[in-house]
Amino acid sequence: MTPLAKAMAEATRPQATPLDVFKLARGRWLQGKRLSLCELAKELGVSRGKLYRWVGNKDLLLDEILWSLVKPEFERIANETPGTGIDHVVEVHRRFMTAILSFKPLQQFVDHDPTYALRILTRDAIGSHDRLIKVAAAHIQDQAYRGHLHLSGSADKLAEVLIRTNESIIFSDIISGRSPAIEQACTVTRALLTTGKIPDRTKADPSATS
Repeated sequence: MTPLAKAMAEATRPQATPLDVFKLARGRWLQGKRLSLCELAKELGVSRGKLYRWVGNKDLLLDEILWSLVKPEFERIANETPGTGIDHVVEVHRRFMTAILSFKPLQQFVDHDPTYALRILTRDAIGSHDRLIKVAAAHIQDQAYRGHLHLSGSADKLAEVLIRTNESIIFSDIISGRSPAIEQACTVTRALLTTGKIPDRTKADPSATS
C-alpha cells in the first residue's frame, strides 16, 4: 500500500476519542474480560502513548468504570428507599451493599484477583472511593437538613468513617472467604448515625497507638 492509499484508508476511519476508550473498556469489563491497555489501543487504532495520556493507567481507567456503575446505583437506591432519618440511611446502605456484592461483573473481578480488587475498591488515591464518600455525605447531610438526623459533627467525616468501616467488613470477608457480614456493617452504620459523632481514632484504630 502506497503512503497515499494508506492515508486515504485512515482518513475514512473515525478518529478514536477518550470516551471511545472508556466505552470499549467498560463493555469488556462488564463481560468479565481482563483490561489490557495495549489491546484497547490496538483495537481503537491509537498509539499506546496516546491512550496512556488519555486514561492515565489501567487503575484509573478501571476506577472510572466502577464509578460509572456505583454512582447511579447509590442514587437510585437512595431515591427508592422509603422512610427518613437513621432507618432510611441504614436501609440505603444495606441495599447498596447487597446490590454491589450481587453484581456479577464485580464478583468476577474480585474472584479473579482478590488482592488487586480490594486495592482498587478501597484505595484512597483512586477517585471512586473518595467520590462515594462525598455522595454518602451528601445523602446524610440532606437527611439532617430536612430535620430527620441530628449531627454533632461533619457529615463528610461521618460518611468517611461509615464507608471505610463498611468496606473493611464487607471486602475483608470476601478476601478471607467468609460471607459478607452486611448486617454487621449495618449495625455499625446505625451506631455511628445514632451518636452522630466520629469515634476517637486512638480507640477505633489500634494501629494509631503503635
